[in-house]
Amino acid sequence: MDAEMIKKIDEVRSLLTDPGEFDKVVAKYEADPNEDTLRAVIDQMTIEIAKGRVKGMKKE
Repeated sequence: MDAEMIKKIDEVRSLLTDPGEFDKVVAKYEADPNEDTLRAVIDQMTIEIAKGRVKGMKKE
């Protein structure tokens, strides 16, 4: 995994109120960086946003 990708993942992690599930998916990507595991990271990020688990985001 290149430095730019690590920086982006760390930036997303810092925005989450509870990055536990996101960290699990990222660990799978770090262990096997391929298109499928990258898609899983993106999907998890989308789920976290949809559930309002982002710092400063109001929950409805």
